[in-house]
Amino acid sequence: MAKFLDKLIGSGKKAKSEAEDYEELDLSEFEEGFKGEPTIMFIRVAELSGLDVLPQLKKQIYEGNVVFIDVTPAKHDKLLFDRAIKDMKQVVNDVHGDIALVKEDQVIVTPRGVRIDRQKLK
Repeated sequence: MAKFLDKLIGSGKKAKSEAEDYEELDLSEFEEGFKGEPTIMFIRVAELSGLDVLPQLKKQIYEGNVVFIDVTPAKHDKLLFDRAIKDMKQVVNDVHGDIALVKEDQVIVTPRGVRIDRQKLK
């Protein structure tokens, strides 16, 4: 009964904040297990800041990598944004990949054999 009342009205102890519950993970111990294994695909993160980054983005897709592109800087320049999306769609058609807008400012581009499911998991 006392535990129930403590939960209901509190026990006077401060609950731990989320920051206190946070525990930093050292991922190096997990990465060591993958050394020497061949890599088939990378997931790359990029920012569309101008037309000068398009060749590198295209290269990544042609090499078979998945690319997440932050298009926030290009959203202010409609011509840049439209040109970049047109070029990415051409690459997707060339490699039989997929492209989708995620949220309002992120585009994901995938290579052959990788499809984007447009329905959210529930």
